[in-house]
Amino acid sequence: MNDSPATVESVSSRYAVTLGAQVLRLLVSLVTAAIVPRTLGPSIYGNYSFLLSTSAAVRGVFDNGAQQAFFTFSSQERSSGPLTKLYALVLGGQFASVLALIVLLALTGKIDWIWHEQRLDQILLVTVLDWALFLALSLQQLGDTKAHTAYGQLLGAAVALTVLAGLLVMRFTGTLDFYTFVWLNLAGALVTCSALSYRFLVRNRLLFWSGAIEARRYAQRWWRFASPLLLPQYYLPVVAWLGLYLIQKWYGSAQQGYYALALQWSAFAMLFTTSGVWIFWREVAHHAVQDLRHTAVVYGKFSSLFFFLALVLSCGLSAGSALLVQVVAGERFRPAAAVLAVMAFYPISQTINQLTAATMKATERTRSYARWTIALSLPDLLLTYLLLAPTTAAVPGLHLGAMGMAIRTALFGLVTAEVYDWLNCRYLRISYTRVLLRKLIAAAAVGALAVLLLESGGAWLERRGLGDVAALVLASAVYATAVALLVLVYPSVAGISREQLLPLMRALGPSQRRGAA
Repeated sequence: MNDSPATVESVSSRYAVTLGAQVLRLLVSLVTAAIVPRTLGPSIYGNYSFLLSTSAAVRGVFDNGAQQAFFTFSSQERSSGPLTKLYALVLGGQFASVLALIVLLALTGKIDWIWHEQRLDQILLVTVLDWALFLALSLQQLGDTKAHTAYGQLLGAAVALTVLAGLLVMRFTGTLDFYTFVWLNLAGALVTCSALSYRFLVRNRLLFWSGAIEARRYAQRWWRFASPLLLPQYYLPVVAWLGLYLIQKWYGSAQQGYYALALQWSAFAMLFTTSGVWIFWREVAHHAVQDLRHTAVVYGKFSSLFFFLALVLSCGLSAGSALLVQVVAGERFRPAAAVLAVMAFYPISQTINQLTAATMKATERTRSYARWTIALSLPDLLLTYLLLAPTTAAVPGLHLGAMGMAIRTALFGLVTAEVYDWLNCRYLRISYTRVLLRKLIAAAAVGALAVLLLESGGAWLERRGLGDVAALVLASAVYATAVALLVLVYPSVAGISREQLLPLMRALGPSQRRGAA
């Protein structure tokens, strides 16, 4: 690959490769989710998840809007070597600051303030893992900013398969524990970082690395972009971390493990959004200034289709949660089934949030985003305390544990997501009433199919003598078929037109297959 404009990949090819790679990684994650929680158990798995989430929250506090500013600015420029070099220095400073914080708290005996009842060596190890994973993601996003997506996605899929092979070896040799699991993932992240660094910073250095650092110019641009976001940037990671800390403190690592399992499985339903959000962000940032109408079209297409896909997967995951936890995670995680039934709807709110936040930041409406974020976080804090606090507290709560966190994350998150969607629709001159009505109709139709065919149907199949696995697979297949028929008859429910659906149907028809033969 060279640096000529001809190497730029189209939006459709980038999304196709990304989606294919993400599907493969989803399958890898499904196997991982069936092995790791069952082997480690709720307590150890809960500690690992708490450490990883806490590291991400601390990293977010030190970010200062740098990641999002970097991605937006890099997407707007043909070559961005000076910007890449400056961001690399910023990341190095952030990582050093996080390590200094851990050392300071450890020396003063205050480590428990952030990492409740956790070992120092595990804190350091998981923190390094989190930063390695973040660096790998940042390098992949660097390629996305110049429409160089395929290599990063294919590399990520290959590394995921290699890590899975190592995980299977550890599982069957009896060597899988907290430390070996972390070291295995760290090795995979470092391999990814090394390969992407060579690809982008060496072979394509004219695009990504060449040029002297221009700190003053980019600092001024960063300040205009990020200054409205600074307060939310410090505040929101703390809000996100607070719920996890309270679960760890009030309920222990087992409840943390139930919530972590539900969060991990619900994240699988975000496959399509995860595959496209950075492509979407790049397209909005690249075109918003010149053509707002084009931006509105891109926003409408992405948000409608991704919402429907997340809805289908979320409803299916919720309806089949009891069977799924029983089959995959085992008896020790049975209490997580109810948590998963609620957390399954998190991908819907997260899908909307990812696209709406990307749109507001890519169009540099960061001041509006910051104001609304702060306003919506206040009821979020109150709700978190109310759902988690023990009934014996000075201000008593509902004492719901992992279930309380699921309600707060999935359901309140949906409310905030709709606020941001309304803001974007108003800015892009799209009818929000029409958008909301389409969502409600789709939710009613898909939800009814999930309850009838997957939840009730799966239970009926079990009563007829089928095993758990067979009942889950058969009920899921019937549900998927029913959803496909729904889209075929009423394509508007998925936010597409019949004219957009017909070419795909013709491509899959028998005449096309005979012609190909």
